[in-house]
This record gives sequence, structure tokens and C-alpha cells, in this order.
Amino acid sequence: MKLRFYLFAFLLLFSRGCDFYSTSLWIFQPGGLEMEMNPLTRFLGFGWNGLVIANLLIVLLILAAYYYYVFYYQPRRVENEVDNYQEYGSSLYFGRKDRWHWMFYRIPKNRKAYSAHLGYVLVRVVIIASFLATFHNLCQFYDVAFYNTYREWVGRPLYVIYALIGLAAVVCFRQLLRREYRLLYLRKER
Repeated sequence: MKLRFYLFAFLLLFSRGCDFYSTSLWIFQPGGLEMEMNPLTRFLGFGWNGLVIANLLIVLLILAAYYYYVFYYQPRRVENEVDNYQEYGSSLYFGRKDRWHWMFYRIPKNRKAYSAHLGYVLVRVVIIASFLATFHNLCQFYDVAFYNTYREWVGRPLYVIYALIGLAAVVCFRQLLRREYRLLYLRKER
């Protein structure tokens, strides 16, 4: 468990460092801050220092939630009788097995499990997102030919990157709930 935490913490810090390096290539160019696509800069007007501080806070929160997941969180059976991982997740978060869709837009009642699960999911998703952003920034900055062709083909590569990040979040979240469901319910029956 400790090794897994330190491995993911290192990967998170390394991937964020790579993203910061690739972003700094653009930001420190004349007029580079005006072209920055980060919502913190684009919509809230954060400069370089604001980006660094905001990202440090976000990374610390993710690491704290992941630390809680790895060292303290223990999956537990839910009170309802459940037949699949969706019912398990709905019962775990909301106390009702028929509210799977609520997970996409409501804050769960069981905030401890939700915080632990967010730590698990976000550490993975932010690593993936950071490496995708790094790849995008470096290819654009160094004018890589195949990436220029790809950009012409898809139009806005950031939409593809955002879709991949969203897909990674859904897959990681699904994997976590399936693993906990199998651990708690399917292994006990054998």
C-alpha cells in the first residue's frame, strides 16, 4: 500500500511538473499569457504565480484524498441487497440502490467514501490529463509535423483531450466500484 501511494504521488508530481514546463514555454513568450487556454487564466485572470499556487493546492487536496483512500478507507457492505456495481455505488453514496444516475450530478450523503473514491480517481485522471496536456503543448510549441496534420484533421485537439480526460474519469470510477463490489460480494459467495 505504501509503495502504491508513493508511486502515484511521484507520478502525479512528475506529470504536473511536465505540464508546468510545457506551459511555461508558452507563457514566458511575449503575449503568451493571453493565449493560455487554462480556465484559471482565461476566465479568472490568474497569472503564473496564481497558476502555481492553485495547482499546488489542487495537488495537495488530491494527495490528501488519495492518502485517505490508501491508508484509512475500508470498503464496507451496504445495507441494501445489491446485484451489481451500479446498485452498490448508488447504495454506498445515497443509501438507495436505484439512484445510479445521481452520481453524475449530486453530492453523495456518504462523503467519506466519496472523498476516498475521488482521491483514487483524481490521482489517475490528473496524471493522464497532465501527460496529454504536456504532449499537446510540446508538439504545438516545437511545430511537430504529424501533430499539425492531426490538428488540421480534428480542428480543436483540446476537445479530444477533454473527451479523453472525461473517459478516463468514467473508466477509473467504474473500475473502482466494480473492484469493491467484487471484493465485498462475489468473493464471499464462493
